[in-house]
Amino acid sequence: MKFSVIQKDIYPLLRYARAFTPPQKLATILHNVYIEAKEGELLLKSTNFQTSFVATLKANVEGTGVVTVPADKLADAISKLKDDANITFSVSANADDSNKLLFIKSGTYIGKFATLEPELFPQMRDITPEYSIKIKSDALVDLFRHVAFCISNDTAKPEYSGAHFSIISNKLEISSADYQRMATVSATLDEGIADEFTVNIPKKTVLDVSNIFDKAGDITIETDRKLIVFKSATISVSSKLIERYIKNITKLFQSEYPIRATINRASLIDVVGRVAATTNEISHGVRLSFNGSQLLVHSLETEHGSASDEVRENVTFNGEKMDIIFNANQLIDILKNVGSESITLAMTTAIQPALVLPDSGEAKYIIVPISIEKIG
Repeated sequence: MKFSVIQKDIYPLLRYARAFTPPQKLATILHNVYIEAKEGELLLKSTNFQTSFVATLKANVEGTGVVTVPADKLADAISKLKDDANITFSVSANADDSNKLLFIKSGTYIGKFATLEPELFPQMRDITPEYSIKIKSDALVDLFRHVAFCISNDTAKPEYSGAHFSIISNKLEISSADYQRMATVSATLDEGIADEFTVNIPKKTVLDVSNIFDKAGDITIETDRKLIVFKSATISVSSKLIERYIKNITKLFQSEYPIRATINRASLIDVVGRVAATTNEISHGVRLSFNGSQLLVHSLETEHGSASDEVRENVTFNGEKMDIIFNANQLIDILKNVGSESITLAMTTAIQPALVLPDSGEAKYIIVPISIEKIG
């Protein structure tokens, strides 16, 4: 087995492959990346049984063959070479397969890596898709960006630990929730499907797909409700799905919110960020006080002190004087992911969930206020 390839072509794929290996405390072939040299191209695979990565890459192949090598060590070594470096990979021709070494050479650099038998590498399950859609990669990544930060990290309630991916005819809706916040965003597809379905995609898969397919052109998404596969022309990512999901996750977005404030987004981020410096480490509570076109923001007094500031421009409010308290970090997370010049904060009372609406786009957010009783 022998082939050569440019560093900038193979390194990103090895970096992605490494992300699909299990924690290092588990000594297993799953730490290895599977590399197969065929005529004119390479095939790379990695998996942790929950998610899998497959990629193809054009290469100058002088000798075909298959090898598995520790993904972390190989990616780390190649990362140290220059982007335009030509790297030659070859496998020793020892008769004893268990002692084969993978050699990489570039200029004066020579590295050698232990291998494990390719036959030990697990087979990746194919699916017979029940549903299939196509979408532009940048559109999908943008949709995931709007909801990923609201996905819970609490694996004790798996239905909250993923992004709910729903298709209704030609509409794609992606939603998430983490007990204190909820996000939903939608897009219209070029082609619809006859049936409706919802699947729950694990948070890590959402983040991996967003990282890998940022500029990949068209993506095909296939699912059989147990596995989901994202495919571009040269890369495929598959993931097991979370079996449970929240039914009617977006029901709260359909409620009435009669009290409305329109606020300049950047100004609100700046003011809340400054005031939040004195909040405590648990609630991070800040009080928004609305009175006509005036919006005062106060931190709740703590052992660290207190602070206040004012949003001075582009504020409108249609209700009576009102105070509402939010976790500053949760509010800023939402505001940073909205991406519009101004937002509408829609409310019912000071203790009921509030709706955050950008002035453009299809994203919507719900944030639960903090009650004084809970703080005390």
